[in-house]
Amino acid sequence: MAEAANVRQNLQNVPSIFEISAAETLDNLIYPALSKIFDYFGLRLDFKLWGNLRIQEELSPLLTWMLQYLYLRKRASSFGESFYGLQRTVMETGDLLNRRQQFTSATLLTFIPYVERKLRSRITRHEDTNPWEQRLMSAFHAFHAAKAVHTFLYLVKYASNHSPIFRFLGLNLRYPTEPPQEDQWTYLVLKMLEVLAFFLQFVQWWYSNDQRRKVGGTLINPEAMPKKELPKEIEKTIPKRGECPVCLLPIQTPTACSVSGYVFCWKCIVSHMKEHGNCPVTQYPISLDDLVRIYET
Repeated sequence: MAEAANVRQNLQNVPSIFEISAAETLDNLIYPALSKIFDYFGLRLDFKLWGNLRIQEELSPLLTWMLQYLYLRKRASSFGESFYGLQRTVMETGDLLNRRQQFTSATLLTFIPYVERKLRSRITRHEDTNPWEQRLMSAFHAFHAAKAVHTFLYLVKYASNHSPIFRFLGLNLRYPTEPPQEDQWTYLVLKMLEVLAFFLQFVQWWYSNDQRRKVGGTLINPEAMPKKELPKEIEKTIPKRGECPVCLLPIQTPTACSVSGYVFCWKCIVSHMKEHGNCPVTQYPISLDDLVRIYET
C-alpha cells in the first residue's frame, strides 16, 4: 500500500512535456530580449584584446548567466523552470543541486544557445566559416537529434529525463515537494524577475521580423536620392538609371532591398551588408532576409 502511494506520488511529481517545453521557451527568450534592450541603449563591450583582434560583444550573455545562476542557487531551477514551478533534483538521491551542479547548469543554459545562435547568424549572413565551426554546427545538429529521442522516450515514460544534458549531469526535473525556503528580500527580487518574464515576451514579440512586417516596420520611408541643384562633382557620383549605387556600373543580378527600396547588384549589396550591416544609400540596418532577388521578364 505504501509502495503504491510512493509510485503515485512520483508520477504526480513528473511534469508534462508541454510544461518543460514552455519553460525552455521562456529561458530562450532571455538572451534575445536583453540583446534588443542593450542594443537600444548602446550597451556593449568594446575593447582591443591584442594585435588587430578587437572584442565587440554585448553584455546579454553575462547577465543571462548571472540570472540563471541566481535562480539555480536560490530555487534549484532555471528562470523558466521556476516560473512554471519546476525544480532540478539529483537523479540518484533526489537532493537539490550542489554548488558545482549549479555553476555547470547555469553555464550550459547560457553557453550552448549563445554559441549556436552565433554560428547560425554567421551561416545566415553567408560569412566564411572555419572547418571547426562547421564541425561544431554538425555537433549541434546531433545534439538536437539526441534531444528529440530523449523527449520521445520521456513522453512514453521510458526515460526519467527529457534531455541529454540532464542525463549527462545526472539530474531530473520535478515538481518540488515543499516550497523553497527564502528570506523576504530574495522572494521579492525573484518575484519581480518573474514579472519581467511578460516584459521579455513582449519585447521579443515586438521585435520579431514577422510582426515588424505586419505593422509596417518602424523605419521612416526613405526619400529618393537628390537629382538637381548639386555640384558637378557630387552629381557625377549619383548612379544613373539602371546603375548600381555601390559600383556605379550596370546592375548585374538585380537585387532589391526591402528596407529602402533601392536596387543593387547581388554581389555588391551582399558584400556591403557583410561589412557594414546597412543599406549603402539610406544607412538603415539590413539583413539577408531584407534582400529580394528581381527576375526580369
